[in-house]
Amino acid sequence: MAELLEYRFDPDGDTLRRYMASRYRVTFIMGPLGSGKTVASCMRVFTHMTTMTPDAEGIRRSRWVAVRNTYPDLEGTTMKDWMELFGGPELGKLNKDFPPTHHLNFDMDDGTTVKAELVFMALDRPDSVRKLRGLQATGFWLNEVKELEEDIVDMCDLRHGRYPNRKQVGDYWHGMIGDTNAPDDMHWYYRKAEIDKPEGWKFLKQPGGVIQHRTAEGMKWVENPLAENVRNLPKDYYVTGLSGKKESWIKVNLANQYGHIVDGKAIYADEYSDQLHISQYVLQPNIKHGNFYLGIDFGMTPAAVISQEIGGQLRILDELVSEGMGIRTFVRDYLKPFLADRYKDVPLESFDCCCDPSGDDPRDTEGDSPIAILQEEGFNAYAASSNKPQTRWEAVRYFLGRNVGGRPAFLLSPACDMLRKGFNGGYHLRRLQVSGAARFSEQAEKNVFSHVHDACQYMCMAAKGGYNFTSKKPDVTINGQRYTGSAGY
Repeated sequence: MAELLEYRFDPDGDTLRRYMASRYRVTFIMGPLGSGKTVASCMRVFTHMTTMTPDAEGIRRSRWVAVRNTYPDLEGTTMKDWMELFGGPELGKLNKDFPPTHHLNFDMDDGTTVKAELVFMALDRPDSVRKLRGLQATGFWLNEVKELEEDIVDMCDLRHGRYPNRKQVGDYWHGMIGDTNAPDDMHWYYRKAEIDKPEGWKFLKQPGGVIQHRTAEGMKWVENPLAENVRNLPKDYYVTGLSGKKESWIKVNLANQYGHIVDGKAIYADEYSDQLHISQYVLQPNIKHGNFYLGIDFGMTPAAVISQEIGGQLRILDELVSEGMGIRTFVRDYLKPFLADRYKDVPLESFDCCCDPSGDDPRDTEGDSPIAILQEEGFNAYAASSNKPQTRWEAVRYFLGRNVGGRPAFLLSPACDMLRKGFNGGYHLRRLQVSGAARFSEQAEKNVFSHVHDACQYMCMAAKGGYNFTSKKPDVTINGQRYTGSAGY
C-alpha cells in the first residue's frame, strides 16, 4: 500500500489567508521579502489541482503554467521553490525538456486521481506572447509579477479556463494568481492596483516587515508588529536586514511601499513617510477657512502646487504638471480653469502665490516676466525669498518634521501622485561617478519630479514665511469674511 502523504498549510497572516481563499479571476499579493507569498502561491496551485472537479473517470485534470521573466530566475527560484515542496517521487516526475514540466499523478484518499501539469515558462519580452498562443491552461501562477510586461500578463488572462474541456467536467474555477515585491510606482501594476482597479481583479497588500517610527532623532525604521510569516523567519529578520541598505531599497523590499530604487540619494529620505504623511482620503479645500498657498515653478515645464493651512497643519491639496508650454498658456488654459472649477468661491488674489525667483526675469517671455504675467492674470504673485536648494528643501523639512496636536504638520493628498513619487525617491541627488565613498550632486537631478517639487518648495516657503514682497498683500474677502493683508491671512 502506498504511503499516505498529507499536506497542511497554516498561513501566518490575515493577508496570506485571504490570498489562499480568494476566488477572484485574478488575485495578486504584494509583500516584502520573506513574507511567505511564494510558498502561498505554491500551495494555492496545489490546492486547485487537488480540488479540481473530477471527470466521469474520477480523474482531476488540470494544467497550470508558472511564469517568470527569465529562465535563470525560473530555474533558480520558481522551479526550485515548487520542487522543494512537491518534488517527491510519490507525486510525479519533472521533465526538464523545453519547457520544463512537472507531471503530477497521484491518488487521493477519496478514490479520485490527480493528473495535473505545472509547465514552467520564461516570458521576458512583449513578443513572448506568441509562446502563449494556442496554449490551453487551467490557470497561471505569475511569480514576481513586477518583472513581467503588461502585454504578457494581459495575454495570460485570455488563456486560462481552456483546459480541461467543460463538456467533460462542467464548470470549474480558473484564473491567475501572482506574487510580487513592491514595484516601481510608475509600473503598470501600480496603475492597475491603485487607479484602474479592473473588475474581477483583487490586489492584496501585506503589511511591511518594517514601519517608520518618529523618535527624538527623527524617523527610524522598526519591526512592524503586524508583519506576516515572522514565525517562519530567523529571529529579528527584518531589523537585521536594515543594516547597510539604502532608504529607497528598504521602502520597497522591507516596508512594502511602492517606490523607486534609484542610484542616488532621496532628498527627503530622513523626513518623509507615506505611512505618516499621506492622507487616507483625497483632501478637499475648506473654502470658509481661507489660508490658501500656491507654489509655481516656471520654464517650459510649469508646475503648480496648491495647499491650505488649517490649525497649523499644511494640507497639500492639488498638483498641476505640464510639459512643453510657456507660463501664459499654462495659466490661461490649465491653472485658471482648474481653480475656477475646484476653488470656484476663492478669488485668485486670495491665493498666496510664491514663485520661482527666476520669474522676475523677462527674457523668455517677450518682455513680460512670468511673475508679471501671473499678476496680470489676477494672481497675488511674488518671488520666493531665495532660490538656494538648501533653503528650499529646509522649508519642506520644516513641515515634514513637525507635529501639530498629535498630527503631522504636513499632510499630502493621495491625488498628488507626482509629489508622492518624488518624495519616495524620484526627487533625488544624483550619485557622482567617482571612486571611494559615495558622493552626490549638490542639486536635485532634473527629471519629471523636479519641477513639481520645486513648486512645492516655493509653496512651503510662503507658508513658513519666506516672503519677498515689494508691496503689502491686498485685503481679500472669502464667502463674505474679510481677511487682512498680513501673512497667513
